[in-house]
Amino acid sequence: MKHLTSVLLAACFVIPLVSAELENDIPVGIEGVTGIRSDYVYRGFNLGDVVMDFQVETEIVIGETLTLGTGGWLATEVGKDFTEGAGFLDLHYSLHDNITITTSASYHAYNDSFFDNGFDLGSSITWHVAGDWSINIGVYRDWAATGWYADLGSDWSFRLSDETYLVVSTGISTIENYYGLSGLNDFHGQVSLTCNLNSMLSITPFAGWSCELDVGDGDEIYAGLWFEVSF
Repeated sequence: MKHLTSVLLAACFVIPLVSAELENDIPVGIEGVTGIRSDYVYRGFNLGDVVMDFQVETEIVIGETLTLGTGGWLATEVGKDFTEGAGFLDLHYSLHDNITITTSASYHAYNDSFFDNGFDLGSSITWHVAGDWSINIGVYRDWAATGWYADLGSDWSFRLSDETYLVVSTGISTIENYYGLSGLNDFHGQVSLTCNLNSMLSITPFAGWSCELDVGDGDEIYAGLWFEVSF
């Protein structure tokens, strides 16, 4: 975990320099996000209470229909020993004008958690029904849990002004042999309000919920704040 933390911190300084070298050859975008949330809910499971997190992500345009996203994530619970570090790789393929197929791979490392360290592989399809509405279905294999997770969701975005927009996300999930549980998992959702302070900086307060269905560890309601920097 210490090595992963060092890598993520170093990426904060290295990635902008790499971006400057690549921008003349390959279209590339960099985003760093840091925030705090009252509860950390992941796939219907409450992994921590007050959690601070940091994420850095790079997206490279490979062709007209293909983009590659890669990055890292670090989360730590305030006043406790829980931490999570992760690295991820996403490949997005645009089919026609309104369908996106994504293949993802990630590795998660935990400290002081009932979740086990390991790889997670998955694939999803997003249908962009309209400019402000999309529907997504995804299936994922968690090799550490030796189980499956599937999710059907939808996102709506509403532009309130030139610099402010609202996003509402909802979904329903199911699990199979996921840490010993199987069946309908949760009905979840999140509401966020993004305010662009300038072309590089934005702030996003958000609130969300996870309502357990057949299985799980209880209903959760949470809120938090993200601070985002884009290059």
